[in-house]
Amino acid sequence: MIVLAALLLAVGMIGAAYMFSKGDYAPKVDLSGFKSTPNVYVTPNPTDHAITVSATADEKVTPDLLQIQLHVQTEAPNAKESQTENAQVSAVLLDKLHGMGLADKDIQTISYNVNQVTQTNYTCDKNGYNCIYNYYVTGYQTTHTLVVNVYALDKGGDVIDAASQAGTNETFIDSTSFTLKDATRSAISKALLKNASTEAHSKAQNIADGLGASLGKLLYANENTYYPQPYYNTLKDMAVGASAAPTTQLSPGTVDVSVSVGVSYEIAGSS
Repeated sequence: MIVLAALLLAVGMIGAAYMFSKGDYAPKVDLSGFKSTPNVYVTPNPTDHAITVSATADEKVTPDLLQIQLHVQTEAPNAKESQTENAQVSAVLLDKLHGMGLADKDIQTISYNVNQVTQTNYTCDKNGYNCIYNYYVTGYQTTHTLVVNVYALDKGGDVIDAASQAGTNETFIDSTSFTLKDATRSAISKALLKNASTEAHSKAQNIADGLGASLGKLLYANENTYYPQPYYNTLKDMAVGASAAPTTQLSPGTVDVSVSVGVSYEIAGSS
């Protein structure tokens, strides 16, 4: 009897669920505010019956811009003293750079930070337990980081030597990088794009000729330009005389500019 009652109860629940889903008892849910977005991608330029090629043009270029990143770092018992000393050393540095013909527009601050200088001690009780870290503020450190753009590349070493004389162990050279001015990069990229496009069209035409077909309309074209990354140079100190101070010599080398063009042409017909 118990089994029969359980079976009848299960059948009743299934029937009720069916009635609620099919009849007027079903709850009304407003879905008008919801929109379903199917995950469908349709390319506007199908590649059927098309010839798709790519071509690359590159050039090794002599740099016309030297970027020197350096920073002035000072430390003092309190923040005000640290900042004051940093401002004094930075003023000496700027005077030296201006004296070499560099304009304010060629000198840019990229960061300025004042941070606590802390010392950490690890202490335990006399039994070697309950060990903790103790932090002590021992002073404040101010760091002023600048980037200097040098267009007369033969003066790069002189700029570095002059900067190193501003403050005693307070001015540091982070890096030197040879690159291209924006106008130079743009002009070279335009010329390379034209060369790569001509080469891509020639490739497509050769393929069509080999297949006994002809090129139709251009379906699409795209390009990628690989701008030169800064070339980081290792500084080399070279003595110019027995009693003379060493001077820094920099070698600019070359930078690579590369452009890639991809095109797709419709196949107009074949023989």
